[in-house]
Amino acid sequence: MHSGQYRKYTILNNILDGYVREGAKVSRRRAQFDTSSEEKANQARSRAFIHLYLAATYGIVGFEEREQMITDASYDGGIDAYFIDVDLKVIDVIQSKFRISSQNFESKFIAPEEIMAIDLDRILAGHREDKDGRSYNGHIMAFIEKLQKIPDIARYKTKVTILANVRAEQYPLVERLFSGDLTNIVNFDRCYQELVLPTVRGEQHYTSSMRLQVDLSNKSGSSKLSAEIMTAHGASEVTVVLVPTLEIAKIMLRYKNSILRYNPRSYLEFREQRTNEGIRSSIVDIPTGEFAILNNGITILSDETYVSERVGSQGKAQVEIVNPQIINGGQTAFTLARILEDSTAEEQERHFSGKEVMLRIITLPQVDEASKKSLILNISSATNSQTSVSAIDRSASNDDNREIAELVFQKTGILYEPKRGEYSDALRKRYIDKPDIIERSLFTRLMHIACGRYALAVERKMMRKTGGVLPELSDENVIDVFSELYEIYMLASQGHQPQPAEEIINHLALSVFVRAYRMRRAKDRDDASDFLPVVFEEAKGLWKDFEEWGRENAEGLFAPRIDKKTGATVLKFSLARWKKHARFPKDVATYVDLLERVQDPQVVSALA
Repeated sequence: MHSGQYRKYTILNNILDGYVREGAKVSRRRAQFDTSSEEKANQARSRAFIHLYLAATYGIVGFEEREQMITDASYDGGIDAYFIDVDLKVIDVIQSKFRISSQNFESKFIAPEEIMAIDLDRILAGHREDKDGRSYNGHIMAFIEKLQKIPDIARYKTKVTILANVRAEQYPLVERLFSGDLTNIVNFDRCYQELVLPTVRGEQHYTSSMRLQVDLSNKSGSSKLSAEIMTAHGASEVTVVLVPTLEIAKIMLRYKNSILRYNPRSYLEFREQRTNEGIRSSIVDIPTGEFAILNNGITILSDETYVSERVGSQGKAQVEIVNPQIINGGQTAFTLARILEDSTAEEQERHFSGKEVMLRIITLPQVDEASKKSLILNISSATNSQTSVSAIDRSASNDDNREIAELVFQKTGILYEPKRGEYSDALRKRYIDKPDIIERSLFTRLMHIACGRYALAVERKMMRKTGGVLPELSDENVIDVFSELYEIYMLASQGHQPQPAEEIINHLALSVFVRAYRMRRAKDRDDASDFLPVVFEEAKGLWKDFEEWGRENAEGLFAPRIDKKTGATVLKFSLARWKKHARFPKDVATYVDLLERVQDPQVVSALA
C-alpha cells in the first residue's frame, strides 16, 4: 500500500497533467507544455501548478485567460503570475515553486533569496527596468499597463502569494519584506486542502458572491417579489425572481458541486435521472417561453441578497447572492448546463432566447452555525421530498462527514465520498482512479471500529441504522487507526470493494486481529511500517488457532442448532456470532497478549 504522501502527490500530478494536456492542444502554447523529455515534462507541470492556483482560487475557467496572467520567464522580477480581483479590490502577485517527488514537495523550502527577488515595489511603481537597468519581460510590461488602467487603484490592496513551503522561522521575514501588503503562504498542506481537494470534488470554481443578470424587458413593475418570513431561528427573507435560463446554465456549468453542498445529489449524479429528458424537451423542443410555466423552478440559499434595477442599462437588473447554494432544482440547473455545453453558438441562441426560470432565493437569518445548519437541513428535506433521495444520501452528506473526509485526505490521501458521485468529474478527467475512493459503507464501518464501536460496525444493516453519519472523532489519532485497518482490510479482501455483507464482516474481524498482532510484533522492530505483508501472513497462520481458542474461551456465544440425527435442538459455538459480538476485540487483545507468554515451540517458530 502506498503512503498518504505518495497518494496525494500522485493526485496532484494527475491534475497538473490535465492542465498540461489542455495547454498542449493550443498551438501557440505547445512549447511551454512539451512533455517529450522528463525535464520538459517537469517544467510543464511547474507551469500547470500556477494554472491550478488561478483556477482553484479565483475560478478562472478559460485556459488562455489564465495563461495571460502568467509572467514566469527571464527578467520577470521574481513574479511568476498575477491576478487583479476587481470585486475584492486585491492585486495578487504570485511566486511559485513546484517540487519534483512527493518527499521534496512536502519537505523542500523556498530559499530566502528567491522571496527577496520579488521586485514588488518597483513594478507596482511602474518601473520598466530592474535596479540593474535590465528591462522586465513583456508579460510584466503588460501587467504594468493593466495596473495603469485601473481607475480606482488607490482602493486596491496588494497580496503576495508564495506558492511554496516557507520555513516557520522565515514567516516574519516575509511579513517584514512586504510590510503593508497581505501575505499568503500556500505550503504543501494548504495546497492539498485548498487546491487539490476542491478540484477533485468539483468545487474549485466556487465564489461567495454570485451575480445574476435579470432581463426586465417583459416585466411589469418591479422585477422581484419579496417577503419576510419569521422562522424559529429568526427572520428569513424569501425573494422570487424570473431569471434567464442562460444565466442559470452558465453558473451551473462553471460552479458544479460548489453550489450543491447542501443538495443531497452531486453534479454528475443528476445525469442518471429520468426527468432530464422532460426538462430538456421543454426548453429545446418548444421555441416559445413556456419553460417558466412548465418548470417548478430553483430554490437557492443565500446569506445576503441584493436586487437592483439601477444598473445603468435599460431593461436590465442585477441580483447579487452571497454564499449561494442550490438546494432544490439542481436537476433543472444541471440539464440547462448540459444543453449549453452541448450546443453550438447558433443553437444556444435558439434554445435559450426569451426563456426564463423561476428562482426562489431564501436569505437565511443571521444565527449561529448550528441553528443555520438545522434550518438548512429542514428546508432541504422539505424541498426535495418529491424526488427519490434516500435518507442515507441526505444524512451522509452533512458538514461533519465532509470535515472528516477532509481530515482523512490530509492525513492519508484516501478519498471518502460523503455524497455519491461527488468525485465523478475527477474520474472523468483522470485526476483519480476508482481504487482511490473508498466505498462509503466500508469507510463508515472502519471509522466506527477505529472509534471503538465494533459491534455496530459489523452489523449487516449498519448504514441504515446510522444513516451513514460518522462518529465524532475524539482526536486525530482515530484516523491513524482507520488508516491501519483500511490497509489491512485491502490485503484481506485482495483490494476488492464492495463485497457481500458476510465477507465484509469476516474481513473486518480478521483486520482487527491482524492489527492487534501487528502492534505486538512492532515492539520487536523499528521499521514496523515496512513488514505488514509478513505480519499479515503470520497472523493468518494463527487465525485457526485463534478460532479454536475462541471455542473454549468465548463463553455464552452459543447458537441453537438442530441435530440432523436426533432432531433435537442443541447449543453449538457460533463463529459468526462471535465475530459480530462487542467482546470480539477484547478477546483478540487477550489472545494476542497470551502469545507474549506462550512457550509452544511451534508458535515461537511462527513468530520468529
